[in-house]
Amino acid sequence: MYREIAVKDFLPVLLEYLKFSESILDIGSGTGTLLERYEAALVVGLDIHRPYLLHRKYTSPHIIPVHADASHIDKLFLPGTFSAVTLIDSLEHFSMKEGMELLKKAEMIATNRVVVFTPRGFFPQEGTDHFHLQGEYYQKHWSGWEAEDFLRLGYSVTVLKGYHHAENPAFREAFGEDHEPLDALLACKTV
Repeated sequence: MYREIAVKDFLPVLLEYLKFSESILDIGSGTGTLLERYEAALVVGLDIHRPYLLHRKYTSPHIIPVHADASHIDKLFLPGTFSAVTLIDSLEHFSMKEGMELLKKAEMIATNRVVVFTPRGFFPQEGTDHFHLQGEYYQKHWSGWEAEDFLRLGYSVTVLKGYHHAENPAFREAFGEDHEPLDALLACKTV
């Protein structure tokens, strides 16, 4: 499935994909600003940069921070451990090859679905940690994804038209004030 929509907030669409998920592994959770919005009984926020977890924005006891490298999730979690695995603004922080491997591992760990939110195409970003927690290296973008990349892998794709724009400091830094908005992708695979 492929569709295009114009929304300013992707969260309602994301939450619809995660409806009925009892447990969620969020890869690259950062400070976890979205995690308390997930309706699952158990949420694990995994991030490689420990300061993000130490300065997390959530307090709910059902959200567990895990400090680990996402490329090792197949060693950390058994197949079928979580109802859903999410990669929200994190897949672009891996090379295309690493990202493909990570998606395969996520699909093994999930019993229901894998959901990805990422810019459409390459969105250059390096040298800036908007959380101000010395995570500049981890904020660098190494890949750009297109709808076709996910469709080939069996994902349904929702294109969020013009989602990234000059109100976003990272967008202004990468493209300037006057650049036309760029799309984002929300991809979901039922496993």
